[in-house]
Amino acid sequence: MKWWLFPTLGGLAGVAYFLVPPGLMSESIFVGIGTLSILAVVIGIRINRPVSAAPWILIAIGSGLWVIGDLAFLILTDVEAQLPMASIDDVVYLLGYPVLAAGLFLLVHREWGRGELGYIANSAIVMIAFGLLMWVFVVDADSVDVSTTAGIVSVAYPAMDVYLLGLLVHFIGATEWESTSFRLMTAAVALALAADTAANVTAIGVTGSDPNILDIGYLSFYLLVGTAALHPSMRALTPRIPKSRSSTAAASFGMPTVMVLAVAALTPPAVMVVLLARGDPVSGWGWPLVLSATLLVCLVFTRVVELLRLLHRQTRSLRATAHTDFLTGLLNRRGLEDWIDDSDSPLAILLLDIDRFQDINDTFGHTIGDAVLQSVADRLRRALKVRGVVGRLGADEFAVGLCGGESEAHAVARTMHDSLRRPITVRGATLLVEASIGIATGRREDGAEALIQHSNLAMQSAKTVQPRIATYTTSMDRDSSRQLLLLSDLTSAIEQDRLEVYYQPQVDLRSMTVVGVEALLRWNHPVSGLLEPDLFLPMAERTGLIRPLLDVVLRKALVQRQIWCSEGIDLVVSVNISTRNLLDSGIVEQVAWALADAAASPQNLIVEITETAAMTDPPGAVDALLGLRALGIALAIDDYGTGYSSLAYLQQLPVQQLKIDKAFVLDMATIPAHHVIVRSTIDLASALGLTITAEGVENHETLLELKRMGCHYAQGYDLGRPMPADEIPAAVAKVHAELGEFRTVDEHR
Repeated sequence: MKWWLFPTLGGLAGVAYFLVPPGLMSESIFVGIGTLSILAVVIGIRINRPVSAAPWILIAIGSGLWVIGDLAFLILTDVEAQLPMASIDDVVYLLGYPVLAAGLFLLVHREWGRGELGYIANSAIVMIAFGLLMWVFVVDADSVDVSTTAGIVSVAYPAMDVYLLGLLVHFIGATEWESTSFRLMTAAVALALAADTAANVTAIGVTGSDPNILDIGYLSFYLLVGTAALHPSMRALTPRIPKSRSSTAAASFGMPTVMVLAVAALTPPAVMVVLLARGDPVSGWGWPLVLSATLLVCLVFTRVVELLRLLHRQTRSLRATAHTDFLTGLLNRRGLEDWIDDSDSPLAILLLDIDRFQDINDTFGHTIGDAVLQSVADRLRRALKVRGVVGRLGADEFAVGLCGGESEAHAVARTMHDSLRRPITVRGATLLVEASIGIATGRREDGAEALIQHSNLAMQSAKTVQPRIATYTTSMDRDSSRQLLLLSDLTSAIEQDRLEVYYQPQVDLRSMTVVGVEALLRWNHPVSGLLEPDLFLPMAERTGLIRPLLDVVLRKALVQRQIWCSEGIDLVVSVNISTRNLLDSGIVEQVAWALADAAASPQNLIVEITETAAMTDPPGAVDALLGLRALGIALAIDDYGTGYSSLAYLQQLPVQQLKIDKAFVLDMATIPAHHVIVRSTIDLASALGLTITAEGVENHETLLELKRMGCHYAQGYDLGRPMPADEIPAAVAKVHAELGEFRTVDEHR
């Protein structure tokens, strides 16, 4: 059924009502429009299937009682020439008001709660104001005798209009206003209320056998109610359940509602002014005016108090929101700064940064990254317990505030560091995160900004030490300035090709010959001299310069290998890549381009990754390594033994070589435990089909012991320090000469 057919046909019937002569025909049209309105509501419920049918059923019943009242009135007027002041039709009419009002209430409010008291108070204020106007200017109080049925009826109609107006207040500013059906219902109630009020003011009956101008309001009510029920928007016309009592209270203070309440609150003084203007003595005003004014003052005062309480709660909520990180629920920077300003001395601030967090975002996306941050936040809360506060200052930076000294701060830092060493599993991905922690101590008089800045400098320093915990010292201020200058110089050095690559020989212990070199980046700074990579690579990792640095090493090392090859020195070149390089989505293309540009064979290049890099993101590392392996490049795990993984787990990676960290090789002759570690690593790696390189060989005795253990390759100061490319030919010849006697012994054997 087309919803617009009902108002069209009903409107034509309404016009006919006023055009046909008074009598049975017009009376039938009036009752028929009301009856069709009820039928339209029933059909609308069946067709549109609203979320809640109860309001519409009550509206249909209330409207039906009014139609029955109309029919009873018409029948009685045909039977009796003069109707009594109170008759059966009055009873039916009056019963329709509360039923209709209940349906209207449910259109706006789904359930009852303490938060609804605000709406009730709003209605009460408007009802008292309107009732006062009706009592003073409409009802003839002197002629009303409420001890009789007629007196009760004469007061009941204005009272019901007051009640209906109170319900209409609920519609003002309601969230359902965007619904066409809701707007139609609002107009219907407003027109019925206007007709009733006009009838009371002019002392005309509710309706009559002769058409009059007030019937327009009642007929419009029936037409609009039926149209509202048939309109498709009624199916979603169910009020939202507020999330909290505060949100319900806030909704009762909409701007339109406040304006209506302001007008209602001014009604008693306005009435008093009118009474004084027309000469009514104050002593004759009566108790209704005094009582109404008193109730209005009390209700308005109550609403003002509730508004102030609501504003106070919202202010506290906004302040909490302004001091809280939305993702983790921790304090944000402003919240931490306020905590510092309000705390007692001494203070300790711990700044924690998740190393290589950007790699997680780049590889898995921000959804996984956010889940990791939330997991880190939970672990920090548990580690800190109630000894201080935890905040999140940036994307991957967390801060801890303690009321304590340096020793307590170090204890907390170690606890947090240990809690983060356990793998984090989020949405099927298992990740290892490592954090750098900077500690700064001081007093609140030092200022929050200074303490946070000091802890940040300490955190940057912590990235270069193990464990990654450092405490602020004044020398770090100078180091920070130096880092900024170095960053600027490093960018210029890359652009102007002022970086150098040094090479350290690698010896095959089976043939005792130099078979390869490890490429090591050096920066010959014009002021600071030759800088080791530890001084600038961490900075390059944080600033995104690590990719162009890898380009420099690959290009120079592969070109130099071709030069040596043309001189008769055939060496394999090993190049280290960082964690950020490994998790760079373009790493495979970057290496492939370097090989093609230098016309080098992939079999002559070995890519080395650290154990920590491989474990930071195992799935991402495997994908990258498989891509590199597909190029024909050999892969090696560097600095084995300094991480936390087992060799059996690393065997799942597509690597072919393992480099034992020099920390174990250097002291294996004097520390039995290191000797056992080296031997067991060689045995297990060999059983897994991996070739072994030992770093840190500084004497012939260590070299020969490694050879006896079955180690495949070795490098160290005994075989050659890192050196410029032009020194490699002479160094290779020297190593061959020095190891010749061992090679001769092997040949005789």
